[in-house]
Amino acid sequence: MTYLRDNGLDWRAIDAEALLEAFLEAMDAGLRGEPDALPMLPAAFLLTDRPLRDVEVPTFDVGGTNTRSARVRFDAEGRPSVLGLRKGGMPGSRGAVSLEAFYAQLLEVLTPNIRPGESLGYCFSYPVDLQGRLLFWTKGIQADSVVGSNVVAGLADALEANGRPGCVVRVLNDTVATLLAAQAMPGSEACAGLVGFILGTGSNTAYAERTERVPKCPGLAPGAYVPINCESGNFAHFPRSRFDEEYEAASGNGRGLWERTLSGVNLGALGTIVLRDAARDGILRGRLAEAVQTQAYTNIALDDFCAGRTPDVFPCADAQEAETVRALLRPLYERAAVFAAIDIAAAALASARARGRDKGLIRVNADGSTFWKTACVPFVSMVGRTLDALLAPRGFAHEIVRVEDAPLIGAALAAMR
Repeated sequence: MTYLRDNGLDWRAIDAEALLEAFLEAMDAGLRGEPDALPMLPAAFLLTDRPLRDVEVPTFDVGGTNTRSARVRFDAEGRPSVLGLRKGGMPGSRGAVSLEAFYAQLLEVLTPNIRPGESLGYCFSYPVDLQGRLLFWTKGIQADSVVGSNVVAGLADALEANGRPGCVVRVLNDTVATLLAAQAMPGSEACAGLVGFILGTGSNTAYAERTERVPKCPGLAPGAYVPINCESGNFAHFPRSRFDEEYEAASGNGRGLWERTLSGVNLGALGTIVLRDAARDGILRGRLAEAVQTQAYTNIALDDFCAGRTPDVFPCADAQEAETVRALLRPLYERAAVFAAIDIAAAALASARARGRDKGLIRVNADGSTFWKTACVPFVSMVGRTLDALLAPRGFAHEIVRVEDAPLIGAALAAMR
């Protein structure tokens, strides 16, 4: 649509090669600890090939919208199964909470699945440093008193106060957990690279880097591999539309600029801005224009409407007006698919480089409802085609897999390291 192109939103004009190179540069700068680079946060453990067998591990997944606890059982062959799954909301996702309320809400979900003295795999989908300190919130979480605190010690102390002393909490990012779940799949050792990718409420990538290529952390044991939480949603060197700028001015904090273009919690808000601007500029008129000026739409609502599943989301006068709405919204999802592929490709190439491979198969374990459930465009296919265009000329093929309950399984693997 000309209106979108005139305002800087044209996914067909994206220079994917240039963005990929800029992404790789931002990743390398982050490994060196340079300012204004991607965070590139090493996990607090090194990778090992030791499989888990005949063991049951408590796990806790603290995500962007929900929390989940379970016990993961590894059988004699190392095959995992998830037992006793419990779910709850993410504290701070629906309004501000204090530090005390934050941990109280977490324990409501966790305590049925952990016993005193156990090692817990704590999948925490927010940026923490090697000491376990929360650097900042993403995904719009409102729990300011937790920022800067040690979330590992905080959870262990909360468990002890709740009658479960002696628990050892091993924290890892949810994208790192997704990477570990991919590593545990048969045939992973033969892959040229492995990537954990999440596109749900938020977005991020993870891969394993050689420790000597992380100069900002000189204390890492040489000759080993460490998972890297890229925090790739913080990439900032990309062309932004007028709508992106307006969204950032209204509700941003200078972080997560890339994530604000493609993740689920943001696509609804960004789509709402596009529709309101279109109404203000006369692209939408009448009852439809009035409606979009007063409503805030979720990603699910916009995707369902554009996919034809819920035609009553908007008071469209006729089919032509409904198609105008779809023409305004679908390019957001098409751009998100291209951006997701660039994000994955950067981690894929970094992973292959770390493994010393110049060709072969890259395995991508993708998790998240926005990636797998977006229906208004052929999202997964678009990601795949863009990945082919970026990776094939460099000698790499790719496969996108989906490991069920990857964050819980990955957290269980981390708990025993």
